[in-house]
Amino acid sequence: MREENLNVLFLAKFAPESGADYPLATEESDGIYAQYHYDIYQILKRVFPNTICANSVDILMDKSIKFDYVFSLLNRAPYRNSEIFVSALLEYLKVPYLGSTPNIRALAEDKHLAKIVAVYSGLNTPNWITIDSNAPISDKEPFPGPFFVKPRFGASSAFIDESSIAYSWEQAKTRIRELQNHNLEIIVEEFVKGTYYSLPIVFNENVPTFLPSVKEESILKGNVVTYRQKRKLETGLKRSINTDPNLELGFQKHAKNFLANVSPLDYTRIDFIVTKKAIKFIEFNICCNLGKQSSFCLSANSVGLSQEQLVNNILNNSLTRQKVII
Repeated sequence: MREENLNVLFLAKFAPESGADYPLATEESDGIYAQYHYDIYQILKRVFPNTICANSVDILMDKSIKFDYVFSLLNRAPYRNSEIFVSALLEYLKVPYLGSTPNIRALAEDKHLAKIVAVYSGLNTPNWITIDSNAPISDKEPFPGPFFVKPRFGASSAFIDESSIAYSWEQAKTRIRELQNHNLEIIVEEFVKGTYYSLPIVFNENVPTFLPSVKEESILKGNVVTYRQKRKLETGLKRSINTDPNLELGFQKHAKNFLANVSPLDYTRIDFIVTKKAIKFIEFNICCNLGKQSSFCLSANSVGLSQEQLVNNILNNSLTRQKVII
């Protein structure tokens, strides 16, 4: 089928009304996301004139609406495992979609399982344990501190701030209880002092293309990056392109080993922390932010790719991989 004839559904929290020439209104806590989703809609509309929009999975249940492909950025919907639900439902409906299969998407959403695969792939990662939302907390520290306490599932640095760093197990237990009060499963990591880098990866015929890694520096204690910084609601986060070629080769070597166990993917971003002695895997993300302010776009721009060219590259691989176009 020719691309211009495809019926495409754009599914996102702030997907604008079909045909709209303006972004939806947004709450303060969502920052720039309405504009981001509007920009993506405009790109899709130029490639696929038949693009329609929705901000709820309810449209997937409507048998009167037909679509050939779903470009879903409906991350962090207000129900558990929302990211996996969308991909699993589309598998049931036999409709191709952006991202990866439900099992791989579930792996990315679970920081614990992602670390297990990273270790299996030969990567180094900080020590960690998991604690359920209603589990008792041991008085014995699981490994020497300091500790970093955050949700086991989820993205965008939700519930992460300077108080995520605990210099004693007693401090860690206090933070764990706070997250348990939000009914969250928890991952407790060994806090590693270092510099954060993100490696954006796109694919061409399922072969990974590594874009330049992006260095993240925060003014907050421990170089912590928060949800509000990522949403541009607060300052203090600086992103820059890595200029160390040896470090870049190290990231790519680690990424190749990891990707061998988590394919297929349409695009992804792997996050590392670098110390004086090692490169340590933190997590990886699927269907991550492609907004103009994102690390993904910053990296693409550094090699001459506009946001639109980046999205088109990802789309072409996704459609070809799933044999929507040949």
